[in-house]
Amino acid sequence: MSFRKRGEVLNNGRGGSEGIPGRTPAGMNNANRTLPNRGPISSPQQSRTLTGRMQNMRVSGGPTTIAPGSTAPHSEMGTVRDEENSVLLNHPGIRPSPLSGTFVTSTGCEDLDKVLTHMGLPLGHSMLVEEEGTTEFNSILAKIFAAQGIVYNRLASGGKTTGGSNDNGNTHLIVLSFYQMFAKELPGLYKGSKKDIKKSKISDEQSKLSIQNLAENTSTPSRYKDFKIAWKYKLADEEKEKLNAKKSTNTKEINDEYKDYNHQFDITSRIMPAPSNSEISFISPNLPISTILTQVEQIIKRQNNKLVRIIIPSFLHPAMYQADYFSLSKSISLIHGLRSIVKVHEDRCVLFATVSTDILNKLLRIQLENLFDAVVDLEPFPQDMLQFLERIYKSQPNKVQHGLLHVLKLPVFSERGEMQVKKSEWAFRNGRKRFEIDEWSIPVDDVESSSNAKQPGTDDHNHGNEGETSHNHSNSNATAPKNTKISLEY
Repeated sequence: MSFRKRGEVLNNGRGGSEGIPGRTPAGMNNANRTLPNRGPISSPQQSRTLTGRMQNMRVSGGPTTIAPGSTAPHSEMGTVRDEENSVLLNHPGIRPSPLSGTFVTSTGCEDLDKVLTHMGLPLGHSMLVEEEGTTEFNSILAKIFAAQGIVYNRLASGGKTTGGSNDNGNTHLIVLSFYQMFAKELPGLYKGSKKDIKKSKISDEQSKLSIQNLAENTSTPSRYKDFKIAWKYKLADEEKEKLNAKKSTNTKEINDEYKDYNHQFDITSRIMPAPSNSEISFISPNLPISTILTQVEQIIKRQNNKLVRIIIPSFLHPAMYQADYFSLSKSISLIHGLRSIVKVHEDRCVLFATVSTDILNKLLRIQLENLFDAVVDLEPFPQDMLQFLERIYKSQPNKVQHGLLHVLKLPVFSERGEMQVKKSEWAFRNGRKRFEIDEWSIPVDDVESSSNAKQPGTDDHNHGNEGETSHNHSNSNATAPKNTKISLEY
């Protein structure tokens, strides 16, 4: 056992144990002592330099360092990644979720964004809209989703469309369909009713600088001149103006922050001009699955610095898909491949699909629902229910709803194990201005309730007349069923 004095430095500050007797293993040279597969021990000057990933990291605002043995494209990839992140952070169609903080993009329907509880569809996630019956309300949601992406792209390019592939847009659409008329059927922006258009024209004319507008603005109200206590009215009006100005500034700050995030679309109109090849790409579903996935991957890599929105309208429609797609292996492999691509490019990709549940068997439907991150089911009302609602809301036709909306899965929350299934809690209505989703409540038919209230009085009057004319009325009443309805007026 060896001892050393306090403060004595072993080996003059060098590594190794050559100064300590009896510590050198047999058969090992101290000069060439190395750890297995580690190389020689580095000198103090070499140990001060960063190694591994730390040399490739670039501090913002500082000089770029290249690791020894590495090439310059490593740092260029870092700068390209920073440019992509800066473009996506300034994208008008991307905002953080108020619940989870993940970045989301709008579906084009404000009410649907609220139903998803994230104010949109999170990036890197997929959504499936199912529909029961032969109606096509889900196709309207798919067109609105696509039209919202076109509006994002034209906001960045100043409303201009070019035929080339390298335009100044920020969004690109990939549609899995050979029906290219889908691009010409996208709805246009809602400009308002005729009254709103007239009001906007009048406000624009009033905002223009003219002698008449200046005279109207500087003129004082007549009640300030007529009454001796006009200063009281003036103070009250000034206070109201201050309060209204504060409220308007608060609402403007909230709306201006994400003013271009969501838009209203007029389903009766069409977006003009129609989307070009630089804004939307079509891929035929009749190609082999490997070819489809490689084309999607190539388009995403070619459209760098852009938000990519993948759309599958009318999935497994017999007019567009071959019969072998209804087998579990082929359809699931296609969706699984697209889902994996979206997860790889999760910072700028989303997937939106629609399907009719009447053409699916139970097993295929369950497997599709398991692959998507968000699942919503539309259940249109039957004809008799629609007639019932039209009779109740005869004076208010805008309140007639077209079906129920069931929430089966929510993005992010369902992955964490939260079973947020909501059935028969929401109802949808397809209007001209927007696709509305409201809370569902069973309406009351006032006509039936009023007729039921009149029946007890009329029955008593008829029974009295029968008692005066016939003597055997009491015997007939004994055998007849009793009337359980009681008049509320009595």
